Formats: sequence, C-alpha cells, structure tokens
Amino acid sequence: MEYQELAKIYHMDASPQRDSNNVKRAADRRNAESTFRLGYPSTEDEFFIAVPRELSVLNERVLISEREISVQLKVLPGIAASALLRSLVLDEVVSSNEIEGVRSTRRQIKDALESTYKDASHKRFKELAMLYMDLADGNAQMPETPNDVRLIYDRVMDGEIGDEERLDGELFRAEGVDILNERNKVLHRGLEPESKIIEAVERMLTIATSDKIPALYRAIAAHYLFEYAHPFYDGNGRTGRYLLELYLGVSLSAATTLSLSRAIAEHKRRYYKAFATVEDPLNHGELTHFVYTLLDLISVAQEGVFSRLASATESFSELSETMKRVEADLALKKKETDALFILAQYETFGLFGDAPLPEIASRIGLKEQRARQHMQALEQRGAVMKVRGRNPVVFALSDSFKNRYGIAPAWDVGQ
Repeated sequence: MEYQELAKIYHMDASPQRDSNNVKRAADRRNAESTFRLGYPSTEDEFFIAVPRELSVLNERVLISEREISVQLKVLPGIAASALLRSLVLDEVVSSNEIEGVRSTRRQIKDALESTYKDASHKRFKELAMLYMDLADGNAQMPETPNDVRLIYDRVMDGEIGDEERLDGELFRAEGVDILNERNKVLHRGLEPESKIIEAVERMLTIATSDKIPALYRAIAAHYLFEYAHPFYDGNGRTGRYLLELYLGVSLSAATTLSLSRAIAEHKRRYYKAFATVEDPLNHGELTHFVYTLLDLISVAQEGVFSRLASATESFSELSETMKRVEADLALKKKETDALFILAQYETFGLFGDAPLPEIASRIGLKEQRARQHMQALEQRGAVMKVRGRNPVVFALSDSFKNRYGIAPAWDVGQ
C-alpha cells in the first residue's frame, strides 16, 4: 500500500520539525472531507478512517468478488450449498478457537451441533457453533444494547470460563486487563472502569449500524473498537470476530464471512500487526491501514471460497452422473435413491458424510417413520450404515458403497 502510515513518514523525516509535521499531517488526514471520523477518542485525538485510492479500489474488488460468489452459490443446488456452508461453520469455529490457542476439532464441533442440550458430553462449543449456524442460515440477530453483547459473549464462551476469568462487573469486567504479545510486552491496556467499557461498546454498536459510513468500513471499525475496549477477561477475540462476521454479513455472503477466521488464522501475524499500527501514538488513532488489512484478509477468504465453489461445482456434476449409475445398478425406489443422493452430497461437500434421520426425512419429503423404513432397506442392501443408533439415529454411506462408486470429499476434511 503506497499510502503510508504517519509513523513511517515520521521516522523518515529528518527535519527538526518532524514532531510538528507529524501532528499537522494527522490533522490534515483527520479533517479531510473524505475522512470518516468515528466520534470516539483515541489516546491522541479521535479515531478516523481516511480513504486513499488504494482503500477504495480494494473495497470495490471485494464487492465485485462478492457478486461472483453469490452467482456461483445460486448455481450450486440447495443441498450441496447448505452442506458447503455447514462445512464452513465447522472450519470457522475451529479456526476462531485456534487463533486463541484453543484446540477443537471439526468432529467435535459437528457432534456438538447435533447433540441435544441434555447431552453433556458434547456441550463444549455448542453455543458458539449454534451462533455460527445462525449466520449460515441468515437467522442471526444484531445486538442493540451492551446487554445484548454480553448475552452473545455468554454463548460464545459457554463452558469455557474459569473462576479467574469470570466477569465481576454489572455487564463486563470491573478490573483492568493488559493484552500482551509473545514476549509478554504490553500491547494494549483494556479500558477501565466499566463505565468506559460500556460507553465504548455503545459507540461500537452505533458505528456498526451507521448509514454514514460504508458497510465494510464500519464493520471493521466496530471490530477494532470492540477489541480496543476489551470488555472481558477472556474471550474478547472469539466474541469480537463473531460480531465482525455478523456485521460483515450485511454486505457479504455467509460463505465469505464464514471463511474469515480461517484466513485470519493463516495470517495471524498480519492481523495482530494491524492492531498495533493503530496503537502507535504517532499514527494518531488512524484506522486506515487496519481497515485495509482486514479488507485484504476478506479478499483472501474470498479466494478460498472461490476454490471451494469451483471444486463443489465440478464434484456435483460428477456426483450426478454417479447417481445415475447407482439407480441403474441397484434398481432402487425413488425415495431410496433420493436418500442416497443426500448422503452422497454430505460426503462430498459437508466434511463428514453423515446425516441424522430427521434431516434425511425432511429432505426427501417423508415422515420420519417412513424414511426409517427406506433407510433400513438401504442398510440391508449394504449401501448405508448407522453411525449412531439413537438420539437421533444417524446414517452414512457404507465404505463399500463409497469405494464402489468413487464417492469422496471434494476437499481435505482435516481433523
């Protein structure tokens, strides 16, 4: 990016006036007609986003790519598209945890999603996964008050909080907290007392929904302000990224937003460096480079989506031809063929090729008891197998069936 940080210009300025030059440049950027001022004080003055040409070009590139992603998603048949989004949810939860050094697996998240609330063995990460499923389904609710943000945090961190991290304020933390780097150097000190945190969260909510700032800029700016406030002792990163994806969803597809944490995890150093840039006093609260970096990471996420969509489209075409062979070879009833096609799509696109009986029944348009009879018939033919016997019964294609017809995941399923 040719548009340079104020801090870099300062260090290249060898004149005796470099301090005053730095202040003047900051004021010029902050007061420019094209600048978006956030109405919240930074250490030096007020947070703001200048809009150099590089930022405008990148923003447009992201939006153009998004149009193409939306077109490709519409071409992909419904079951395949929903299976792909489901796989992205699993990846996103794992990636968001990974950024914070919390280990989780795709299988663990999937089991949590499919478990009942009475099943304590799969309780961990369930609420977090459900939040991301709501993003995938378009059912997520925007927070309107600081209390709503607290409720989201409670779901994100359900079962993850130890005694030392429990909140002790009215909504957020009552004590101070330092954010350290890998060398235990303080990068940022979270706001205190709690009244200042509440004030910052209220401003974040205002910025995130403002019609005075372009949607992608305001979502990213709100993300910075949330992390700047650092309302909690633990879980700020995971909660903040969920809120970021929630706000980005105003302009971007679920496929893109649900790929962002993975892109951040792969470029974690850049992500954290972007925060440090704003923290530098010589940058006077300018968020321009922070916004640019996050937009670029969104572009990286889109590249991953394009790759998956291309693979999914090709795989769906091949799978359709395979199912014609299956129908001819096995002389199945139509509903049995439909059920196999559903499981084949989950095997190909959904990371784990199984589905609960209620979902299969809904997909093939039958009541659960009737669908069970068809699945039992397929099980007797060796085409499917039970991977869970109850609560609910879960079916998958048998290994022999997959090997016979060459049905395999469209991408690496990982762990």
